[in-house]
Amino acid sequence: METQAKKYTCDVLIVDDDEFNLRVAGDILKDDYIVCAALSGEKALECLQTERPRLILLDLHMPKMDGRETMRRIRENKDWRKIPIIFLTADSRPESENECLMLGASDFITKPFVPMVMKSRISRIIELGDLQNDLETRLEEKTRLVEMVSLKSIMVIANTIDAKDEYTSGHSVRVANCAVEIAKKLNWSEEEVQNLHDMALLHDIGKIGVPDSILNKPAQLSKEEFEIIKKHPVIGSDILKDIHMIKNVAEGALYHHECYDGSGYPFGLKGEEIPLCARIIGIADAVDAMTTNRIYRRQLNVSRVKEELVKGRGKQFDPQLTDLFLEMLEEKEKAGDQSPFSWGSDPGSGSQLKRVLDERAAEEQDDSNTDVLTGIYNRNYAESRIDRLLADGHFGSVFVMNIDQFKSVNDTLGHIAGDKALQLFADTLREGTKPEDVLCRIGGDEFAVFLTDVFDMQEAEQEAWNLQGALTKRLKEINEGREISVSIGISLYPGDGKTFEILYQNAAKALYYVKRCGGGICSFYREKGTKERTGDNVTDLDYIRYMIEGRMETEQGLFKVEYEDFRKIYHYISRGVKRNHQHVQTLLFTLGLNNTKGTEARPEEAMKILELAAASSLRMVDVGTRYSNIQYIVILMDADLENGKKVADRVVKQFYKMYGGGDVAVTYDIRTMLPSQNQETQEGKRAMN
Repeated sequence: METQAKKYTCDVLIVDDDEFNLRVAGDILKDDYIVCAALSGEKALECLQTERPRLILLDLHMPKMDGRETMRRIRENKDWRKIPIIFLTADSRPESENECLMLGASDFITKPFVPMVMKSRISRIIELGDLQNDLETRLEEKTRLVEMVSLKSIMVIANTIDAKDEYTSGHSVRVANCAVEIAKKLNWSEEEVQNLHDMALLHDIGKIGVPDSILNKPAQLSKEEFEIIKKHPVIGSDILKDIHMIKNVAEGALYHHECYDGSGYPFGLKGEEIPLCARIIGIADAVDAMTTNRIYRRQLNVSRVKEELVKGRGKQFDPQLTDLFLEMLEEKEKAGDQSPFSWGSDPGSGSQLKRVLDERAAEEQDDSNTDVLTGIYNRNYAESRIDRLLADGHFGSVFVMNIDQFKSVNDTLGHIAGDKALQLFADTLREGTKPEDVLCRIGGDEFAVFLTDVFDMQEAEQEAWNLQGALTKRLKEINEGREISVSIGISLYPGDGKTFEILYQNAAKALYYVKRCGGGICSFYREKGTKERTGDNVTDLDYIRYMIEGRMETEQGLFKVEYEDFRKIYHYISRGVKRNHQHVQTLLFTLGLNNTKGTEARPEEAMKILELAAASSLRMVDVGTRYSNIQYIVILMDADLENGKKVADRVVKQFYKMYGGGDVAVTYDIRTMLPSQNQETQEGKRAMN
């Protein structure tokens, strides 16, 4: 699948034959974008050889090569065809607008330029382009994963076929190795050789559709049985047709039984109608069949094999390939090779199949050890890995870090942007650390890094500031230029702890100190700022409070808990009422089906909306829980009876506003919590429909 390169060198390429227009457009965009300029279509094509813009502004009417021709040339190039193009034109007629869009432009901007309109349209197209690129990248990755799974399954099938009996065991590997030696003699490139190896390894995959009784029959096959055998090339091709990671992989399976004189199957192709790769595999396949024991005969000696090859030259086999193979045998015999039909070729690093299967095996091993969103280690695995490094005698330093304004990213740009920020954070950590370092995501926006064998304070400090600077710069880009910073707490082994857990806790305390100082800096656990505290207990207590409050930052509105926790809170509050004479109300909301409306009620949906209505209408000090599948109970803190009724009415109105249907009615009961449980009084019941 072709995708546009993701490493851009500029944001906007402006193409216009008028220098004044170029200057005006450049002045409008220079504060927000990196801009390149070209005075003609020809210059634009030259520019694209070295520059990769996210968007092209293209003048529709230019001398020599106009905008239409320039766009056509751009779309012909596979590296440029995905770049969005906005036409620039002085013609604002509807038919001109339609022409621009029909030519494939993403939009058009009329002259003279209106800065606000120009910026708005460019911003929208770039955002859509980035989204499309992101989706294409994800699709490519999903496709790759699907093909990896498919290839693994196919290899299992291939190995199963080879292992059906002792006579065919290892056949596909031997054929692949023999084919590689022939291709090397033909001076094929390394890439072509590796591709042929993978094709040959899968050439017999279609035999999965042939019954064992036919494959292993010791006597001559009947006509009907041979017709079944002849189907395996087509079956193999069908299995492999959707695999694109190995170029033309299905050809080896489909054509390896075609004969040079046209007497083969399944299509009776002859001569060079048969793909060269299939002709090579055909010889390798026949040689392995002759040189291994089969259920119907013993293996042939070297002389007999040569006779069969000469007999089949120009008939079953390509004559030139036959001569080449015979020369290869002569060379091996002259060299005193006792195993002339043994080919020990290694698929090497260029083998797509080997690489895919190796990657898949590694991914399966790491699936339980990595964070799903970022791909780096999770905390549990990182902790065990770091503790092993420490036990093996390695020193190092632990950085605990997070994004200071991460909540604003989620609130302003949305959670998709937040996820992208976390992925970018992890990618930047990978780029800024060594392979032997250990990276992990603790949770949320908190990450930890163990720098292996970095234990000198000055070196650790320099590494921390380098990471902090790189992370801040990258995150500022995704935050649309708004200020954002990263805080880092540092602990050193062995002075600050001898296990990851202790090192992490102390680095986290240093991170808390950084947060108290305003964030955006790095600090050691035993640095001056933490030493001057009144004691470790104060540090621990402040850190615990910081951790709890940090978890509460994302919680707004009603405090929702499970019923058992609600019951404990209720009893705790009732004790406070008794001691402090607090005003506390309890509310019970109940859903009822309204069958008179003639519509189908949605009680579960209504219950979820009731919970949302309560959460958005009440305060953080109030507590609520689901009491049953149609009831929700709330404790209103510091509220008298009248305030309680107003709050209940607000929740009910919010429910009807959000639910929008008339098939469910909401009622509520309200009671004042008194010091003694048996003195709790009912203060009426109100219903709203």
